[in-house]
Parts: sequence; structure tokens; C-alpha cells
Amino acid sequence: MILDYRNIPYEELDSNIPYGRGMIKWMPFATMPEQYENIDQMMHNLSLMSEPKLSQDLLEVNERIAFQLVGQTAIIRYWSDGIEKYIECKIESINHEKGTIKIKDSDDVSEINFFHIYDITKGGYLDDIV
Repeated sequence: MILDYRNIPYEELDSNIPYGRGMIKWMPFATMPEQYENIDQMMHNLSLMSEPKLSQDLLEVNERIAFQLVGQTAIIRYWSDGIEKYIECKIESINHEKGTIKIKDSDDVSEINFFHIYDITKGGYLDDIV
């Protein structure tokens, strides 16, 4: 009896060999999809910050600078829903009743509350060079 299949002629080999499980790829940590959701939620919660407590002096300085930059490009740092945002935009107008600044950024018009603005500086430095 020959035990090495390489020495047995092809016609005499048994063609009824079980296939088995095939190729199964192992995916680490994919056994519990809830883990991904929980980890994503925890990472999002860690990135949030509390609403800023700005002094009246800083609010007045920001308002004065905003008045000077109406119609010009400005760089604004502000707080929105727990996230600090940074935007370079054109200041369209200022609404005293609502306490907001209307800005235009690449054809999108939006409003930012004065109480959420950390810093306003003149922007468009590249526009001045070109």
C-alpha cells in the first residue's frame, strides 16, 4: 500500500475529498459592534468642551473689531455645540438685537452668536499679496 499521494497515479486518487471551511479571515474586535459605537461616543464626548465664559471687556473688543471688519475678510475662532471652530470668512453684517454676526463663507451664509466668539482678526493676507 502506497501512502504518498504523489506516487499514486491520478486516475486512482479519490476525488471525493471534503472541502472544509475554506479561507476564513479573522477580524479583531469585530465580534461586538456595540464596542465600536461606545468607543466612538466616548471619543466624541472627550473632544467636547464647555461653553466659554467671556468677560464683558472681551465681548466689547470683539464687537469693535467686527464693526471695523464689516465687508472684509476675517478669521473667527468660536464655540459651537461643544466644539471650537476656526473659520476664515467675510463679515456681511452685525445684528445688535440678536447679538449675532452674519458671515459668508464660500457662498454659505450663516450667523454666529457674539457670546461664542473667542477671537476675531483681520484675514485675507493672501488676497493682499496677489
